[in-house]
Amino acid sequence: MTSTNDNWVAATTLAELSETGRKLVRLDGHQVAIFQTETGLYACNNRCPHEGFPLMEGTVSDGCVLTCNWHNWKFDLENGDTLVGGDKLRRYPVRVTDDGIVELDMTEPPQHQQRDEILSNLDEALHKNDYNRLSRELARLDMIGFDPLVAVKKAFALRMDRFEFGTTHAMPGAADWLTYRQELTDPYERLACLSEILGHIAWDSAYRPVYPFTTDVAAWSEADFSRAIEAEDENTAVSLVRGALADGMTWNDLRPAFARCAMRHYGGFGHSVIYVSKVSPLIDFLGDDALESLILPLTRHLCTVTREDLIPEFRAFHVVRKDWDDHVDREPAHREDFLGLPVARVLSRVRKSAGNPLTCYHALMEAAVWQVRHFDESVMYRTNMPIGTNVNWLDVTHAMTTAQAVRELASELPELWGDGLLQIGCFIGRNAKYVHKDGDPADYAGRSGIDWEGDSETILGDLLRDHTLYHGCTDFIEPVHRLKTISMVRSELALFPDAPWRKDMLVAVHRYVSSAFPRRRAVRVAYQSTTFVGRG
Repeated sequence: MTSTNDNWVAATTLAELSETGRKLVRLDGHQVAIFQTETGLYACNNRCPHEGFPLMEGTVSDGCVLTCNWHNWKFDLENGDTLVGGDKLRRYPVRVTDDGIVELDMTEPPQHQQRDEILSNLDEALHKNDYNRLSRELARLDMIGFDPLVAVKKAFALRMDRFEFGTTHAMPGAADWLTYRQELTDPYERLACLSEILGHIAWDSAYRPVYPFTTDVAAWSEADFSRAIEAEDENTAVSLVRGALADGMTWNDLRPAFARCAMRHYGGFGHSVIYVSKVSPLIDFLGDDALESLILPLTRHLCTVTREDLIPEFRAFHVVRKDWDDHVDREPAHREDFLGLPVARVLSRVRKSAGNPLTCYHALMEAAVWQVRHFDESVMYRTNMPIGTNVNWLDVTHAMTTAQAVRELASELPELWGDGLLQIGCFIGRNAKYVHKDGDPADYAGRSGIDWEGDSETILGDLLRDHTLYHGCTDFIEPVHRLKTISMVRSELALFPDAPWRKDMLVAVHRYVSSAFPRRRAVRVAYQSTTFVGRG
């Protein structure tokens, strides 16, 4: 068919269409389905926006309701609404000339209009935790020539007030996914990185109500912000942050205040320190205008996060930290100085060596790496265990990822080394109960067949590809934690290629990423529920 003018294209004739009431035509690279119904003529993309099945084979009812018979998605051909399903159906205006020619307006909407519609669809897909639709919307955005990073920025903005307790792993995970994406050339793998980001945001916020942030604005004061965080006064803390943003302060201006608050407590099992450290790379990717949607949830997190240093096992954190400057020493520390000790003794030993913080850091990192390499996996499978001993790979590897965040923040703000080293020490003391005391009985390093003295980038690159993008996990925390851990190892080995923990770190992360990871233990939960309730 030829174009009758700049916009309208002759598609068929009314006589041809009347024979069956529907006709498939191919125009400008599109398959278009035209329907003649009791309420009028309608044209739409033949490919269902769900999974691409032909709508020509669908059912028309109630005059203008088109049903895709593969998955029962329904579309109102009159106004374009998706009645059952998600993605919107592309429709084309129809007219009939005086001589019975059926013409379609094939004009593509302006790119900015298409972009805005795609971004407006994100909220519904995020709220319904519709991973496949999120991926399709990203693909559409890329197809019309827009950087799909705008969808990541939009997603954080749309869902920031749906995280009841503030920042989740979706935020730091996004930083690592975007960093990894830079290395990739395959378009599908690059898209998968973005899909994992949006999917994680959706997973953590789907079907949640709004937990509004105060709109009050107060003049920024780090001292007032610190006091508000300590008092768990979210409204005051948020109003101060809003004041800082209103005055044009950047993340570089605010990062020290957030870092100091995160380091003050052994909080959220190390998450606070990691979350603060990951804002900078995300801002580099998303731009300064994403700052509000990242740090308001982070402020909420700091106000609501658990403070493990207040429970008996970790109270030595503040005992040792008190009068720190009068007791800190430069006694050389080695891995063995920290292994096998309870928390209080580890922290006491940290103080003896913290006068040379980077040396102490290396000794603690080496101890953390050794524990991961020698983690006793059987604890993940035991049934008759108290709730407090529910540990898995995430618990033991968190010592390593927190250590990296500590190093990054304390290198910028040296006064934070003390708090940071003690946080790493808390992990070492806690994890001492969950390792093989006499080494690795399975000899993972020996039987793996890997040349651990070889190129670490080759070893880690294979892990990244096989266990992050191609993970096959049903949740998001497991693959993102693998990504976070492998990324941490790559970063630390690049910075310290001759570190004494190099080989152990490669073996440790390879063992972790390649191992089974039982996230839910039905009988253990039943046992713990029964024994807990039975105590009265």
